[in-house]
Amino acid sequence: MAWEDVSRALTNLGLAGVGLAALAAEQAGKAGKVLAEKGAEVLEEGRKQGAKLQEQYREDARRRREERLDDQVCRMDAAQREALRRRLAELDDLEREAREAAKEEGGPEE
Repeated sequence: MAWEDVSRALTNLGLAGVGLAALAAEQAGKAGKVLAEKGAEVLEEGRKQGAKLQEQYREDARRRREERLDDQVCRMDAAQREALRRRLAELDDLEREAREAAKEEGGPEE
């Protein structure tokens, strides 16, 4: 083998190495883009799942409050229930008065 052949082989080997590096960089860029897109998708799905879990937690908490209130009312005797009715009527009257006062002052109606 002549020096010229060795030189050409080394040049080709060097060029192949540069080509391999360029190809690897290109593929890494494509892979990075795909990974970034997948990461964004996973992040968005995580946000959706988090929001869903928060809503489920709020609904469960609301249901438990209603069950406790219902349980308390069920344990009341007739006199306690009558006192509760009177208090609720008082609160209804106060709410009505507040709405009327707001209406007279030109405030927002509820």
